[in-house]
Amino acid sequence: MIRFFEVKQQLFGNDKLAKDITIDDLDDDDREALKVGTFQIAGRDTSHRQIVVQLPGIRKFRRLLNEMRARFYTAMQVLSSEQNQMKGVVAIAYTAGSFKVRSKRAGFFEHRRLTLSLPIHIAAIHFCLDDPKQYFLLKVGLPAISAKVHTRVRVHYGS
Repeated sequence: MIRFFEVKQQLFGNDKLAKDITIDDLDDDDREALKVGTFQIAGRDTSHRQIVVQLPGIRKFRRLLNEMRARFYTAMQVLSSEQNQMKGVVAIAYTAGSFKVRSKRAGFFEHRRLTLSLPIHIAAIHFCLDDPKQYFLLKVGLPAISAKVHTRVRVHYGS
């Protein structure tokens, strides 16, 4: 929980630590990053868990801070539902076709820190990709992580 408040402080400052983040807390550049839709709330699965889709191939932001603040805001919207807190969410990372990642993964460590700080229970993760190198790395790397996490991860390969 300490990490969550450290990240929140870095993104929004001391005066927002004890307050909910609202759309009014985002500046124009943050809102533009939000409109791009890199991180979207997409409905529910058959178990009524919230689906969150990440489309890293369409990333567009003025500064990395803008994208981080937009992502934090979206995550807080997901967490505003008690049902999402109890059942968890399903994350889908879609990097196939025109949504393929074109950047050099700018902000990878910053986004990883944000993701690990969020008090969101990830019930399942789906990676959808069409790059054989990414597929191989995920399939080889998955057995190296804990069995608890491994059983919740699926890799989908194809076009």
